[in-house]
Amino acid sequence: MAGLAGTRQMLEVASPFHLWATVLSHGWHALAPFSWNPSTDTLTRSERLPSGRLFVIHMQPAPGPPDDTCNIMLEYRPRPSASDLPLLVARARWMLRLDEDFSDFHTRCQTSTALKPIAAIGGGRLLRSPDIWEDLVKGICTTNVTWSRTQQMISMISRLGPTPSGSHQEVFPTPEEVLNAGPRYLKERAGVGYRAKSILALAERVTNNNIDLASFHEPTISDSTRVAALETLPGIGPVTARYLAMLYGSYRDVALDSSTRAFALRMWGETASDPEIVSREFCSFGRWRALAFWCFHWLHWPRVQERIMDHYEK
Repeated sequence: MAGLAGTRQMLEVASPFHLWATVLSHGWHALAPFSWNPSTDTLTRSERLPSGRLFVIHMQPAPGPPDDTCNIMLEYRPRPSASDLPLLVARARWMLRLDEDFSDFHTRCQTSTALKPIAAIGGGRLLRSPDIWEDLVKGICTTNVTWSRTQQMISMISRLGPTPSGSHQEVFPTPEEVLNAGPRYLKERAGVGYRAKSILALAERVTNNNIDLASFHEPTISDSTRVAALETLPGIGPVTARYLAMLYGSYRDVALDSSTRAFALRMWGETASDPEIVSREFCSFGRWRALAFWCFHWLHWPRVQERIMDHYEK
């Protein structure tokens, strides 16, 4: 990106918070247009504002020892205008869940021997896209497929969007751009198979304003209402709906896919194939039960365990 003027800005974030814990909270960081550099702890994303202007956003820990805050350094390229800058900041805050209150969850984690590390690092913030449409498409592309295939599908879908100057990564396409590509591109180039029908149906409903996407993150609706509403969308089944609901603040309903079910069976035996049985293991977490289970599972990932050890050694 040499030769492109940019803007750097520091965000102050209340402790506890660690950027890596949010970025690595689940698989979204490995799906375009996100890109994660573990050697520098930098999350990069190509982004398009409503004005049509294209940017690259870099997010990384701000230099200096943390005290009461754990700051994030944002860098935008090209240099945003005075009207664009607050929109980019708002998107970064939304993706990283910086304006949500997890204090009750962290307090409950402190009373759990297994989940105390979550409280220490400010974990539980699940990375999300700045646009619900993108999260929904990614959710559809995670069903009945290997993770490597999901990455390939999302990479090819992302190629339908334009590329910011100085970047090699396109922005995520709009519903209109996906509709223009049509089923042949989705099936033959992106390799989404039967999911093409659901993605196109979703794109058409969004384009025709038949879905109020903002309603899915409305804080006043109940967890069950949010999950039920997500299940009405094309290609979104009960398990995917529960996972997506956690991106918008609903943490009550435990979801078991092939990976988490296998983990639960190892932890608690054959009865743990039932989400309600797993939910009871975390009943002390109240409305946070599903998030507590996910974090417990997450803490068993080798790369997360390495990070946790580094945290306690510092």
